[in-house]
Amino acid sequence: MATEQQMKNPLLVGKAIRAQLEDEIPLDLPLERDFRERSDYTITDHIHDLHAKLVKDPRTLELFSSLITHLHAFARETLPTHDEWARTIDFLTRCGRESTENKNEFVCLSDVLGMSALIDELNHPKPPGCTDSCEEGPFWTSDMPEMPSGSSVASSDTTGENMYFEATITNTKDEGISGAKIDLWQADGDGVYDVQDPERDEANDRARILAESDGSFCYRGILPTAYPIPSDGPVGDLLRLLGRHPHRSSHIHFHLRAPGYDELTTALYPAHSPFLGTDPVFATKKSLICDVYPEYNPQRWAEMGFKEDEVRNGRVWVWKYKFVLASLEEVEALRADLHHEERDTWAKL
Repeated sequence: MATEQQMKNPLLVGKAIRAQLEDEIPLDLPLERDFRERSDYTITDHIHDLHAKLVKDPRTLELFSSLITHLHAFARETLPTHDEWARTIDFLTRCGRESTENKNEFVCLSDVLGMSALIDELNHPKPPGCTDSCEEGPFWTSDMPEMPSGSSVASSDTTGENMYFEATITNTKDEGISGAKIDLWQADGDGVYDVQDPERDEANDRARILAESDGSFCYRGILPTAYPIPSDGPVGDLLRLLGRHPHRSSHIHFHLRAPGYDELTTALYPAHSPFLGTDPVFATKKSLICDVYPEYNPQRWAEMGFKEDEVRNGRVWVWKYKFVLASLEEVEALRADLHHEERDTWAKL
């Protein structure tokens, strides 16, 4: 083990390290034994031993110990060549280089590998019957206009066909939840979000609504259509390599909050949409697919709040859903059980 004097000796240590040592002297440990693959002491064992002595935070140690265990197991199982690993490093380097404020390739990579969906499920476990969640995606904004239930959330010149959305929000006892707040946002009939319009001067196809006392709410808008995630970068190349496409099904995003309940971020999908089974970000779940039907009766349009001359193509698409929220207590109990299961699994490794 090197001494502080050795570390500052210019014969032994270069000027860059000597400059850093003025602020902090690192803990140096002796190399007590060789590590070698196919022996009783591998590089994996050596890294674990080193981190056990140096890492101060228990959670950091747990995370990196598991990461290294599984990463090294992947290498031993698949035996990647130097060239294959170099291409992997090049791919990750491109993800960093080609990321921008509005298109983070690493976020896209997390999405298309299913990690975003998995981490969301692990952090928001739910009792049976509750509405499934998903990641919010990149298009939520803070400038949601607040509107009463029954409002129109789309400007009159928005592309697409008319839609009427109606829902209730209940708990696991089928009781309506009073005081629930809903953020909703969606693409228009061309599959385009308002924030993708360079001339955007106000919010469109999005709103913040306070549910009625019985947990119900409704709004008028535009039926959304499918659109692609960014595919002009390394993640797009990866999707093509895997024989997958970048196209997301039509959907509406929701974020629901109510006192005493776990917040829910989710999205709903019309059953008529393509790409339901091949969602590139794995946010589509069967329980979130809804039957949406066209209403041709002008009397019903009026009951929904539409004027007859507002309705395009002689129909309004009707979309109904029942959201079920889990209480904070229910989620905490499930999360505690999950952590116990994961720690038992970790202890066996």
